[in-house]
Amino acid sequence: MSYVELHCHSNYSFQEGASSVDELLAQAAELEYPALALTDHDNLCGAMHFAQVARSLDVQPITGAEVTLKDGSHLTLLAETRKGYSNLCNLLSYSHIASDRRNPRLDLSYLPELAEGLILLTGCRKGPLSSLLAAPSPSSKKQREAQETLEQYLEWFGAQNVFVELQQNLVQGDTQRNRRLTQLACKLDVGVVATNNVHYHVPERHCLQDALVAIHHNQSL
Repeated sequence: MSYVELHCHSNYSFQEGASSVDELLAQAAELEYPALALTDHDNLCGAMHFAQVARSLDVQPITGAEVTLKDGSHLTLLAETRKGYSNLCNLLSYSHIASDRRNPRLDLSYLPELAEGLILLTGCRKGPLSSLLAAPSPSSKKQREAQETLEQYLEWFGAQNVFVELQQNLVQGDTQRNRRLTQLACKLDVGVVATNNVHYHVPERHCLQDALVAIHHNQSL
């Protein structure tokens, strides 16, 4: 089976993504990806252009977003149906209306009523699940909270529409975290997916990405 990237940021992830939609899709086509997801932070600004270019390259577009929750953690949402796309638009609108426009934050209370047609991935290392299991030796309380969190997602989205997201970016703690996430997924019989949290289409672009993140945090390199 071919690999499909389900967690990918373009330069519409402002001050973070270092490649354009066109560059990401051209690379996906070069790598013979059958599909690609666009999951920019808290917006769908590139979704229309992404879908148009993807179809011209015979790559199936998957529309999604990485949403920021009120506590600053992240969840990855993918639209499976038209209803899911509509619900994703509503969730993003609520996150912007209820927050500072520069820092949209989504209240979890909206998820149960707007889960239809959406697939939930449990997020990057800043995801609620990953954060609970990130410590070298997470306490039994943290492990219980992680299980309760995953069970809540299953109740809201359904067992077929929730996947535990694993990322191995050679960052300290990735291997231990992935092992614990996999154990929890097996315990609750939840599927797992591998993603890369892509922010640029070629390795050389990492210098630009570093500069963008420094600007975002008002720090020097």
